[in-house]
Order: sequence, then structure tokens, then C-alpha cells
Amino acid sequence: MPQPSIAYAIGRVRSLARKPLAGAQLERLLVASDYDEARHILTEMGWAEIEDKGVEATSAALLEKNCKLIQDISPQPEVTDSFMLRHDAQNLKALFKARVLEVTPEALSECGTIPVSLLSHAVAEHSYNKLPEPFARAMNDLEKQAAVKVDPMLIDVRVDQALFELITGRMEKVQSKTVREYFRAKADFVNALTYLRMRDMDLKGTELSELLVSGGKLSPRIWKKVIESPDRLQTLFRRFGEEMQAALTRALADRRALPALERAADDYLLALFRPYRNEPFAIEVLPGHLLALEREAAAVRLILAGKRSQFEPELIRERLREAYVQ
Repeated sequence: MPQPSIAYAIGRVRSLARKPLAGAQLERLLVASDYDEARHILTEMGWAEIEDKGVEATSAALLEKNCKLIQDISPQPEVTDSFMLRHDAQNLKALFKARVLEVTPEALSECGTIPVSLLSHAVAEHSYNKLPEPFARAMNDLEKQAAVKVDPMLIDVRVDQALFELITGRMEKVQSKTVREYFRAKADFVNALTYLRMRDMDLKGTELSELLVSGGKLSPRIWKKVIESPDRLQTLFRRFGEEMQAALTRALADRRALPALERAADDYLLALFRPYRNEPFAIEVLPGHLLALEREAAAVRLILAGKRSQFEPELIRERLREAYVQ
């Protein structure tokens, strides 16, 4: 049951949840001699279930446990739920694609705000009236489109647009400047990556304006000017700092640098919450904790996959995002 006290919620999270792995601990995993040693080190670090369930199942279970905890105790669900809505979006994409392509859905998560069982029923029955209105509208539109042609990219675009529309509406009630900046910057990053990918794709007349998500600082009018003058994007992204500027410059010149730009964007977003790590009365602690655990899970999966494939540590390291705790 949601609690009225931020201090109580933070205290509960800090007392019940395991701290995310720090950068030094991830480095220890990186230099492990092989996959088996890395698994053993993870067990020592608190991933006790990994020996029985494996990396994927263990990381998913840890995330779901912490999402449930925060949902139960958050005094400001409009804040914390906004960070979990992306799991609802991912579940909708996976379920819808699985149905229209006649395959089994994979990687469904209970970290969202809507039970997977409800989403599964909605997609199976083609009935979305129990979903939030932006999701319902997007899914109904996709049902009509799928009757003509199945377009996986369109599914991703429409669901993501609904996701950001829903989040943007929620931000009107959120007082935290950091949370609002997180989603505003995230929308701008998503749109920038969409633009950079679209430049080299033949989308048969599709306009960039049809692919943009809402909620960013950069309006569709500004993005139209970016299309006319791509270098303008570097000026618009100055607010994100030198690292983002450098990554953007490389991505504008070579699309093979897009993964590095994505990595820089993710690091910028996570860094917004680092100043609150030790605060006792800041709501930002709760989404920061969730983001930290998601970053940890992604890092652990990447490292162990690299160890299994016998990649050199440096090759794995260059693909890692920054840890929440350095």
C-alpha cells in the first residue's frame, strides 16, 4: 500500500533491497578468468539464485522484486510508475508482434504497472478498453494496420509514442525538476536517434514528424529545421554536456557510432539521479534505485555473455554503460 512518507519509503528500500553493484565490483567480474569464475563471484556479491536460475532469470526476478517493493511503498506513484510504464510498452510490443507473427512472446516483465495477464488477454482478444487511453488508441490503430500489413517498426513507433504521451501527461503533476528533465531529455534522445537512423533508411515517403515521440524540449518545428541543417543538432544538444556533444559529432559523421551515442545518452540520464543517492527525503532516490538495478542487470548480462563467448575484457568494457555507483 502506498505510504505518505518519502522518508519511510526510502528507508524501506535501503533496508530491504540489495545495493546495486558498484563499478569496482563490475570490474572484478570483467577480469574473472572465465564464465564459471564470474558466476561464482556474482554469487558472493548477492546474486545467490544465479546458480539455480541462470543470469537472465535471476536478473529479471531481482528487478521484479524491487519494482513490486517500490510500487507498494511509493508515496508518489505518478513519479515512480512513470519509470515502470516502459515495461508495459515492451510487453505490449512483444505480445502484439508474437500474435501477428504467430510466435511465442519472449522477455515479458512484471515490472510494469499493468499485469502481464491483463495485457495478454487484451492482445489476444483485440480489446484494449481497460488500458490507459494512449495505449488503447495506439493498439486499436495497430489492429487496423495489421489487417493490411504487419510492420514491426510501426508497432515499435506507435507504442513508444503512446508511452511518451502517457508520461508527458503525468509530468504535469510531478514537482521534481530532475524527473521532468529525465523524461524531457529522454524524449529528445529518442527523437535524435530516430532522426539519425532515418537518414540512411528508405522509408518510402515517411516523414520524421510521423515518428517523433512527445515530451521533449525540441518541438517538431525544430526537428524540421534539423533535417534542413543537421549541424544545428550539435548546438541544440549543448545542454547535455561535452561527452554527449562528442558522441553526437561522431554519430552525425558515421552511423556506426550510434551505439556509442546511445550509451552516452543512457549515462547522462542515470547521472541525473546520482546526487540523490544519500538523500533521506528526496523522491528521486526511488527511481534512481530502479534505474541503478536495471543498469546493473544489463551490465551483468553483458559481462557473462562475453565470458561465455570468451571475449577479451576490453571488448566487453567498451560496451558497458557507467555504473550508478562508481
